[in-house]
Amino acid sequence: MFDCIVIGKGLIGSAAAKYLKKYFERVAIIGPNEPLHDLEKAQVFASHYDQSRVQRTIGVDPVWTQLNKQSVAHYPKLETESGISFHSSEGCLYVSPYGKDKYLKNVPDQANQFRLPYQFFDNEEFITKAFQDYTFPSGSFGMLEPAPAGHINPLQLIKAQLKVFQNSGGEIYNDTVVNLNYDQSFSVNTSTGQTYSAKKVLVTAGAFSNFFGLLPQPLSLELESETVLLAEVSQAEAQRLSKLPSLLYELDTEAVEGIYLVQPVQYPDGRYYLKMGSNLSTDIPFQNLKQIQEWFRNGDSSGNELVLRKALHAIMPSLNTIGYTTKKCIVSRTRHGQCYIGSSGQKNQYVAAGGNGYSAMCSDALGQIAAHYTIHENVPPEYSAQSFKPIMV
Repeated sequence: MFDCIVIGKGLIGSAAAKYLKKYFERVAIIGPNEPLHDLEKAQVFASHYDQSRVQRTIGVDPVWTQLNKQSVAHYPKLETESGISFHSSEGCLYVSPYGKDKYLKNVPDQANQFRLPYQFFDNEEFITKAFQDYTFPSGSFGMLEPAPAGHINPLQLIKAQLKVFQNSGGEIYNDTVVNLNYDQSFSVNTSTGQTYSAKKVLVTAGAFSNFFGLLPQPLSLELESETVLLAEVSQAEAQRLSKLPSLLYELDTEAVEGIYLVQPVQYPDGRYYLKMGSNLSTDIPFQNLKQIQEWFRNGDSSGNELVLRKALHAIMPSLNTIGYTTKKCIVSRTRHGQCYIGSSGQKNQYVAAGGNGYSAMCSDALGQIAAHYTIHENVPPEYSAQSFKPIMV
């Protein structure tokens, strides 16, 4: 009998498991590894199977900023304890092509509240002078966050969390939970026919949290496809761009909205790719599990390649590319704009889901809050439980 089982082995789940193991004697985390070959057999998928995500500190509101700051502050300790590097501090550049937007207007207050450094660029000429590989239209306004902003490697971050968890005696199972029953304690059934028992359960299954009967009632989540462009570059080009800050570009056109971009990094195939993504007019809203599985197995992300390439080269006209590929992702949005963390409505069952596109960069703090709620049925004192309250359908 486990004291707690975490269902979902992603960014938030791996962090939560690590923190739960500091309190409970027996903790397990269950979730599948990346499906590399037979996608038809895979039942669940994820967006964290890549090598780079933007890391900023000043978020869209004080809650996200607090989460980002807390997570980043923990990175050095996590890298040391695990022996795994996952964080790069080249800075993060935020640009609005329409002048000073709502976010930029709020930056000084947030920066002052949380004692965070930033630098404004009043027009596109100042931005381009500082970062010659980027090009922006007339009327643009920019803001640079220096280190520790930059980017993270999500797969390496998960490996680091799981290594610390395992080193402290936590148990990891590469499996998919397909059923959950409660009778005084939980019976957790997996696709390989295994059954595990637990006093408490924390569901951190991302976009799949509403499926497989994991929750007594579904969360109010908006699920949507997302396409990522990987632009392959030479090692020399990657080296040339090694100081390029991550980019958040608030473009809003008929086809493309909200671009994020990370400097070229080396992928497991030995090649170097610059990663860019955005919301697209062709993004697909999902209503059920079958639609999501169809997207990851057979979805036509390559149909979005041209519009993404065009957007990329408008920002970086001097970029020297070798080729392009696309990857399929999914984004989960909550009703109140914060992650859902709290009770599922079932005794001793808790949930942490709904990243809103911001959760990778603050997953360590979200995992800590989820663990704290699972242990104490409340969030840490520096946060409000109301901010994260799960909303059911």
